[in-house]
Amino acid sequence: MRVYTKRILISFLVIILGITLVACGDDTTTTEISPNDSKIPLLSNPNGVFISTDDYDLTYQDLYEEVKINDGLNQLLFMIDNDILSTYVTAVTNTEIADRLKQLVFGTDDQDEINDIDAETQVEMQKSFDDSMYLLGYADQIEDYVRLVVARENYTIERILSADSSEEPWYAGPNIVASYYDLQYNYDIQTIKIRFMSESDAKSVLRGFNLVSKDGELKLYTGETPLEQVPSTQLDETNTVSLTDAELLEQFLILYNYIYGDFKDEINTDSTIEDLLANDNLVVEHEILQNANIALPDFLYETLGTYQDNANDVDDKLYYTYEPVKYYSSSDTSYYMVLNLDRTEKIDVEDFDGTEAELVALIGQDIYDELEQTIIDTNLSTSAFVSNRVAELRVEHNINIYDFFLGVDYQAVDSEFVIDEAGHDLNVCSYDDVSITADQLLAYALNNNAPLYAIYASQSKAVTTAHYEDVYCVDEDETCVYDVMLNESEKMAEHKADLVALEEQFNASYYASYYEFSEYLYLAYGAKDDYDMMYKHYVKSTLQPYIIYDEIKKDNYDILNYLMELSEPFYDNYFSLDVEHVLIYIDRDEDGTLDDYEEFVDQLDDVVAYEAKLAGFESAIRLYLDDTDNSMTSLVVDYKKAKRDDLVWGEFKRYGFNLLTEDLGELTYMGSVSGYEETFVDALIVMYQDYLEVENEDYLINDALVETSYGMHLIKAEKGSDFEKPSALFTMTYDDDLEPEYLTGLVNLNDELTFEQIKIYADYRFTVISYGNGDFEKIYDLVRPDMPATLLDAIENYYSGLYDALYVVGYLNSIIIDQLDVGTFINEFSSYCSITESEFGVRIDNIADIYFYQIYAEFDFTE
Repeated sequence: MRVYTKRILISFLVIILGITLVACGDDTTTTEISPNDSKIPLLSNPNGVFISTDDYDLTYQDLYEEVKINDGLNQLLFMIDNDILSTYVTAVTNTEIADRLKQLVFGTDDQDEINDIDAETQVEMQKSFDDSMYLLGYADQIEDYVRLVVARENYTIERILSADSSEEPWYAGPNIVASYYDLQYNYDIQTIKIRFMSESDAKSVLRGFNLVSKDGELKLYTGETPLEQVPSTQLDETNTVSLTDAELLEQFLILYNYIYGDFKDEINTDSTIEDLLANDNLVVEHEILQNANIALPDFLYETLGTYQDNANDVDDKLYYTYEPVKYYSSSDTSYYMVLNLDRTEKIDVEDFDGTEAELVALIGQDIYDELEQTIIDTNLSTSAFVSNRVAELRVEHNINIYDFFLGVDYQAVDSEFVIDEAGHDLNVCSYDDVSITADQLLAYALNNNAPLYAIYASQSKAVTTAHYEDVYCVDEDETCVYDVMLNESEKMAEHKADLVALEEQFNASYYASYYEFSEYLYLAYGAKDDYDMMYKHYVKSTLQPYIIYDEIKKDNYDILNYLMELSEPFYDNYFSLDVEHVLIYIDRDEDGTLDDYEEFVDQLDDVVAYEAKLAGFESAIRLYLDDTDNSMTSLVVDYKKAKRDDLVWGEFKRYGFNLLTEDLGELTYMGSVSGYEETFVDALIVMYQDYLEVENEDYLINDALVETSYGMHLIKAEKGSDFEKPSALFTMTYDDDLEPEYLTGLVNLNDELTFEQIKIYADYRFTVISYGNGDFEKIYDLVRPDMPATLLDAIENYYSGLYDALYVVGYLNSIIIDQLDVGTFINEFSSYCSITESEFGVRIDNIADIYFYQIYAEFDFTE
């Protein structure tokens, strides 16, 4: 007996949405046998026609196979889980649903964070979610979908907290909370933490206040000779003095005010320790500190003591840094001077073994709840954690899946699931005393999403009825063979060779130890056997460009008019520039990440004064870069090294301005418009136009700083490799016999593409997509037109990305929707589907709009 056990996830075993299957065997009651010789549950009325077009009929069996391949397992589990989790489903509140919807749409349920997202982006995020729900079939029952999502999670949380799970590694009982507290939790610390851009920056400041590091202390220099003239070897007890605790505190406050005084409230240097402990600006959150610099928290919490402990004789551990310390991380290369004031000592719970109430009495309810929630959230964030817990519940309810292919899918959910060896004539699965038949699964799925299943189930039928003979029956003297396994055409022979090569590659791979080839075909391609693979993958993929090309040619290539409109910004805004920039940014909270610049400016008390300060900084930067010996890289280095009293950079360092530079390489409008902020791209457009008006310039720097959410950018641009703007201008050339070398429609007296040019390109591009760049005489009654290289260059820059976007499954589906729209809606057995003809029409039209939006939304920059 063969046992199906744990499956290993294979990155290339991705179910390709849109690959449909046809039933094997007769249309009525013949038992279908799976690769493991088990029976496959059958529909009662597989041959009933759901919808009929001029070219093909779509049966319930077609739809059922598409359901199984597409999301049949999800539909099945939705049915099961709504039953076995019914108590949790009914307990979900409207507030929970609303919060989860926010999370699904915006990535957060915090309304303040949502409000910070600009209105246009919020609209786009909402549309993206709504469209996804529509395509999943939950447009009219989003709350039902979310309700089950929440119910599954609530059940899982209950499992996490249940004493019955105490032996599980994901249990969140009091002992686990105590352990987490002991190993992970840290109270916020009260400290005077001063950040410097560089070591030279820090030492310069210390010297400026006559502070020196000597004998493991921070001492005060008292000599008469200026400190900067005194070698460190001449510092001794005659010219330095130790500082008392109170004096140390005062000196750190002086340093703090000097570094932060331009943008933070100064602290009175004679403040008492009680005053300082009450100052919220001196409280550092451990989490923020950890995010900014992963090594620094250990130094503050473990290495250094505190002023209070020292004053109270609790310990004599050094509580301050006597010289600048560095704890580099990926986001922080700063140096620090630190004086720890006080911190809450952790309760010793290392050996805790008690109840929740006892632990709460030790650490407090708020901390207990916080840590418990952290453990829960950590578990829930782990991939498949909720799915695994619900899968365990299904085992308790004796789940059994009889359909081999759905069983193979379910093994990705539950690696211990064993596929039923016998199968069943009618039942897809069972649990407890409940059975679900193939009829019930189909009805459930169709009532959720019949239009989408109809679209996908029509793909292979649509392309084969339209163009099978054009590729696989090219010999007019021979009878066309429609059985893909018997067809002996040249193209079909290629497919068969490809399938053999695929099996050989699979057999030589590591994964052959875990899968049969038939399983691989199903998991990777949605094919139940070789016939399916040939018909629904190779043949369909080959013929898809043909039916799309037919659609493109309709109404004198009318779709190309729309694409020409979309292509205008790519022509108007063309640039090719090598780009380097300096960013002026703010990190006032010192969390290691750039502050949101717009938010920073909005919170300023005096914007006019800030703009004056920024203008002065910009002028100093431009003056520095006017020296050809300087660069943006040296600017950042020199700025970090500069002293706080530097005549050029000092005031800007004291204000908290930071600099970074990046070499962005060669940028073009087409490659940048979707990846960079609009203001940045707009600046490059202007710089390119300015560059065209100057001669013999090695580079340009933008006239004004550019604002983005990161800060203010000064941009340097050099000519890119395609700096000269491609032109669609073309004058006919002739051969030795004075015959034109190209089609006359390519002639163009202007730089912009013409409609006739892109019509000819459409014919050219179809042949390349379908047959590659090799030579051929004639295909599909079409001779490949010759294209001048300069014109191809222009098309590739302004247009080809738009055109090629048509050759995707979304556009194929739009074509099929048009066919279904004019087809005859029969729905012969309404017990399978209660949707009306008018509802069906509305739904598929809405789906067509979604597909078209998804194809071209990223390209639509027209106003």
